[in-house]
Amino acid sequence: MKMKTVLLAVMAGLALPTVQAAGVKAVDSIAAVADNQVITLSRLNAAVEAAKRSGGVRSMTDGQIRNQVLAQLINESLLVQAGKRRGLAASEAEVDAELARQAAAQKVGVEALYARAARSGIGRNALRRQAADAVVGQKVRQQVIQQQAQVSDQEIDAAIEQAARQGIALPEGGAVKEYRAQHILIKADQALAAAAAEDTIHKLWREARSGQDFAQLARQYSQDAGSAPQGGDLGWFSDGVMVPEFEAAVKSLEPGQLSRPVKSQFGWHIIRLNETRESGSPEARRRHAVRNLIVQQKAAQAQAALLQQLYEGAYVDVRVR
Repeated sequence: MKMKTVLLAVMAGLALPTVQAAGVKAVDSIAAVADNQVITLSRLNAAVEAAKRSGGVRSMTDGQIRNQVLAQLINESLLVQAGKRRGLAASEAEVDAELARQAAAQKVGVEALYARAARSGIGRNALRRQAADAVVGQKVRQQVIQQQAQVSDQEIDAAIEQAARQGIALPEGGAVKEYRAQHILIKADQALAAAAAEDTIHKLWREARSGQDFAQLARQYSQDAGSAPQGGDLGWFSDGVMVPEFEAAVKSLEPGQLSRPVKSQFGWHIIRLNETRESGSPEARRRHAVRNLIVQQKAAQAQAALLQQLYEGAYVDVRVR
């Protein structure tokens, strides 16, 4: 399907081919269907106007902008539906924060954002549902990064050596605080599983507090396939790598301390902070910057692979031309 190629190109950050965009027509005000979700023409038009106001599409024609925005809306719809199948949701506070972020990006207040959406045919409740979907989509991306964008010291060494061989200048990073921690994860994907997961994590927390070996508990019970074999060891990480709830818990600990059970979109965690360090030397800052570059690359690849997987089983019907 030609549109599928266009959509995947957007996800991969590639240039979009121009498709027929003049004289857009819609059937029953539906711009596209993405699996079980409808994207309305009013939503497409509002998103196009928001993209134009952002100033990042000045070099594109109206047709190219519309194609790119529609592709992004379909991508987002498939990600959101995948997130909901995983049991992810957005709280009212998260919706409020997302609307505030969108308003700030457009340099208006939240009420002005509501008014602007209303002029495009999108009511207050519909805009909040869209914001909730945006939160769920971001949680899916965070899961992908958490699960598939971990970077080892060996990978950093290899990247630095390759850059040296090819004469490529490496970025210089600023000083940053890093943390080394272990965790135990118990997933809570569905409503019934959530209650059992909470009971399990509190039981494990009591055992860890009583002096049982944390690494052994992690190897035996943690459902994080990446870290459980290493006794829950997450290696060194800096701010912005972990999901907000996890990061906040880590920052509240002193080395050697154990967190209370922490809930995130992944499930329930117990976290043990082992060490902290300031990456202040030029070499440490450089390694941190290289790590961030590798994380970004892995995250983009993982997201593209996830979207490809979603498309393979998805029904996508574009009804504008």
